[in-house]
Amino acid sequence: MLNNFKSEELVKVQGKLFPVVGGRLRLAHEDNANLSIETKVISYDGEVAIIQAMVRTEKGSYNGLGNASTKRDRVLSNAILELAETRSIARALRFAGYGVEYTGFEEVESQSQSQKDDKENASKMLLTDIFSFAKSINVSNEDLKELIVKTTGKEYTKDLTKKEAKTVLDILAKRKDEKNDNIIM
Repeated sequence: MLNNFKSEELVKVQGKLFPVVGGRLRLAHEDNANLSIETKVISYDGEVAIIQAMVRTEKGSYNGLGNASTKRDRVLSNAILELAETRSIARALRFAGYGVEYTGFEEVESQSQSQKDDKENASKMLLTDIFSFAKSINVSNEDLKELIVKTTGKEYTKDLTKKEAKTVLDILAKRKDEKNDNIIM
């Protein structure tokens, strides 16, 4: 069915083609005079959204779940409800037979970004943020270096990947929260 998608409905990621939800929608509309799509929020806590889509075609009804989180989907963290809905619709349409053999682009995009973060070196700005944040919560340079070595196994901040730098920032943020909790008590 991949050859039923228009070229603008396909995105190449790491040498493989993935259809976007719009391509599945077009095919479903072309095949069904009375296509119906309903979505429902299953769970949303501000950080994680889970949406269920129900697609009704002339062949039957198909459910699909989609999720998104502010951590996994950082680039679109301000629109996780919409992203989860898009993923749920793409999955339901896939179950209905539209591009059934292909994962949707919306599902691989964030994984691709995560893989880039695993390999790409942290920017100077991100490294500066680590030092500034550590200083603001009274973590000495020696303690910061110890934390970085213990967490990543790397001695020099210039060798940190984006993912490792973000992990260090997360740990520092937890330390700040713990200090604040102790002050409140």
